Amino acid sequence: MRMPQILRLSAVGAAWGLLGGIVLATLGPQSLRPHLGDAQLERFAAYFLTASAFVLAYPRRPLVIALASATIAVVLEFGQFFAPGRDPGIADAIAKAFGGIAGTVMMAFAWRLWRHRRSKAPLAPR
Repeated sequence: MRMPQILRLSAVGAAWGLLGGIVLATLGPQSLRPHLGDAQLERFAAYFLTASAFVLAYPRRPLVIALASATIAVVLEFGQFFAPGRDPGIADAIAKAFGGIAGTVMMAFAWRLWRHRRSKAPLAPR
C-alpha cells in the first residue's frame, strides 16, 4: 500500500523543515531556541517529531532514520563546542538520540500496522 504522492511530499517537506529547525535551535543563538517547558522534554520531543516525519517521508528506511537521528544528535551537540554561548552536554545528546530512536520506532510500528490493516480490509462492505 503506497502513500498518496501529496501526503508523501508533505512529509518530506515537514521532515527536512523540522531538521533545519533543530539545526538552527542547536547551533544558533540561544535566543532562537524555543522555551516551552522542561528543556530535556523539549529536546526529546523535537527529535521524536522529526524522526516520525522522516519515517512518514521514507517509510522503507526506519533503521537508517534511527541511526541518522542518533548520529545527528551527537554531532550537533558536539558542534555546540564551536558555537559561542552554547553549552553542550552528554545528557542533552542522550535525550535527543532517544527521542529520535523512539520517534522512529513508534512511527515505523504505526505505519506497518496501518499498512497491515489496509491490506486486510475487505474491498466492499457486505
